[in-house]
Amino acid sequence: MTDAYPGVTFGEDGVCSMCSSKKVFTPIGEEKLVQIFNATKAKKRGDYDALVPLSGGKDSMYILYLAVKVYNLKVMTMTYDNGFVSQIAIDNMERAVKEMNVKHVVCKPDEAVLKKIYKNMLLRSGDICGACGIAIRASMFKVASDYKIPIILFGISPLEDDSFLPDSTLDIERFKYIMKEAGNMNGKEIKDFLIYPGMNYFKLAFGKRTGKYAKEVRPLFFIENPSDKEMGDIIRRELGWQEDTTHEYSKHFDCIAEPFTNHVRQHIYGYERRICQYSNMVRRGEITREKALAMHKADNIAEKPANYKQMLDLFDITDADMENVYKIKPLKYERHVSLANKLFFRLMKLIKK
Repeated sequence: MTDAYPGVTFGEDGVCSMCSSKKVFTPIGEEKLVQIFNATKAKKRGDYDALVPLSGGKDSMYILYLAVKVYNLKVMTMTYDNGFVSQIAIDNMERAVKEMNVKHVVCKPDEAVLKKIYKNMLLRSGDICGACGIAIRASMFKVASDYKIPIILFGISPLEDDSFLPDSTLDIERFKYIMKEAGNMNGKEIKDFLIYPGMNYFKLAFGKRTGKYAKEVRPLFFIENPSDKEMGDIIRRELGWQEDTTHEYSKHFDCIAEPFTNHVRQHIYGYERRICQYSNMVRRGEITREKALAMHKADNIAEKPANYKQMLDLFDITDADMENVYKIKPLKYERHVSLANKLFFRLMKLIKK
């Protein structure tokens, strides 16, 4: 890690505060996960026990394996087609859903609208992943609602802890402000993209409690996780999954925009998601610090990725536009975050205390 990461400090020995605090992942407990599954099975109103969103990468594939093979759940799978899904990820998903014999739904938004949204977000905030996150999450709730599925099993891993931006990129009010500022979107386009345009965390929490929205469950936070390599070995054997052999570490090869977005993050924030994940792997004892540094050096994040020109063409932007993107200040739009969400997170902090 570097001191660019929010809150990180270094001791005289050069060890960062995240390592010196001996932060170690502790699973919530598999018995609690099984209790959740048993409870949802008993109360389900439709044909499926759970919805498993698939990207074609390791984590979501491993969740599918766990759900079907380990916990014997009847699942439906879904994918949000944002135009950035790599061919190897598509092939992985096709093999997996066939092997597991599960229904697979693909949600595909209007390409022209999506292109405008990504361009607006990139030129103004330097990030497109937040817009993706908003749309994917909304699509998950919509599919779960349509098929009366009680829970959504997320593939987010403890390995990804600390790798997210400090900006509230998933805040809908913030998103709507940026679109209004851009001035090239009409109300229907924004509403259709968001699906739930008035959503905030209070409404979501109440909806989950009343059954209006499916509950979100992160199985990898309940159980001991295999190493990154072990996870790959399991899904290769069980699902016919194939690794991206062009990189030693392939957590996000399912998205062709990932090298580009990581490159932009490095310029704006001084750190990016992979260094955070490598650091977690070091703290978990999966790899040595020297190995992590070598992997990060090989990533060469500061340099333009191989598909840089392809990304600029997709977003219809220029090198001159990118020079302005690199200068965007973090937390630029935090004053436009939903007041309800701010209050929700403050309340959650008080409850935890």
